[in-house]
Amino acid sequence: MPTRPPHYRRVADDIELKIRSGEYRPGHQLPSVSEIGEIYNVARSTAYRAVKELHDRNLVYGQQGQGVFVAEAE
Repeated sequence: MPTRPPHYRRVADDIELKIRSGEYRPGHQLPSVSEIGEIYNVARSTAYRAVKELHDRNLVYGQQGQGVFVAEAE
């Protein structure tokens, strides 16, 4: 039986889909970690890991005190 990906990866994958589909455009501010937790019904730590995963995929960038934004497409 195939194993399901961890919660943070499923959240990151869903947000990546929204970025690639154009729902979240370059420069668009993502919801806060707390809001992502509420939207996906996951713990804040899981939402934080999902955002970190999006950083690792070069899909988003953080601005100190401002939030996390969708990066320009490469």
